Amino acid sequence: MGSLRLAGLLDVADRLYPFDLAEPWDNVGIQIGDPNRIVQRMALSLDPSPITLEFAARNHCQLLVTHHPILLSPINRIIASEYPSRLLSYAARLDVDVVSLHTNFDAAVGGINDHLAQTMKLEDVQTPANARCARIGALADPLDLQSLAVHLAKLFETPSVNVIARDNRIVKTIFCVSGSGMGYLREALGAGADAIVTGDVRYHAAVEALESGIAVIDCGHFPLEKAGPRIMAQAFTKALEELGEDIECIVCQEEKDPLSKGYIGEEDLN
Repeated sequence: MGSLRLAGLLDVADRLYPFDLAEPWDNVGIQIGDPNRIVQRMALSLDPSPITLEFAARNHCQLLVTHHPILLSPINRIIASEYPSRLLSYAARLDVDVVSLHTNFDAAVGGINDHLAQTMKLEDVQTPANARCARIGALADPLDLQSLAVHLAKLFETPSVNVIARDNRIVKTIFCVSGSGMGYLREALGAGADAIVTGDVRYHAAVEALESGIAVIDCGHFPLEKAGPRIMAQAFTKALEELGEDIECIVCQEEKDPLSKGYIGEEDLN
């Protein structure tokens, strides 16, 4: 079994996905835990939630590594009935430490945005200036926007995507950002992208994109990032083996898209 302390695992994480790549507003690293704790098994998930914490505890994991953090802003009291306090309280009761690798995982080489570019088979991929959590590259065979949308829905295994554009233009250059990427609209325009592929596009951001003349395909936050835990698990497994550490990395398979679309009929309302 492994004999690495949580602090040592953070060193491994920092080599894989450097913490200094995280955005200034982000909160990466330990969310709750003891740096001196010995970690023998670790679970990985997209979100910190009761489901993923229970998965970690059920599989005898001392640590849950998530992409999304529990804490993004300071809190001054822990009340178990309130979010995010209830997650911290639950993690403590289950004796599961939690570490988040968020925008550092978005930005790092081998992270989620490199995965998106590879999945879409983009060529000449680069990290745009002032947008380290994004990638830009070109399709070998340009597609019209509607055909690209259908292709991406299949590629990222989502029943639908939202297309924001006034025409069915030909797309060659794609600016991709996992999660919510419309904050990079100016960078995408400056880079000469034909389309942005991202998730969580809000109404006013969509209006701004239309006015700016760039197309946007919203594939959803979860579909674009659900591969993240698997990618992290593979990277940690390799890095730990190279260190001679026998720490099992277990990917939680129980997460579902919280925004999955479903029809509510009259029978559901009765």
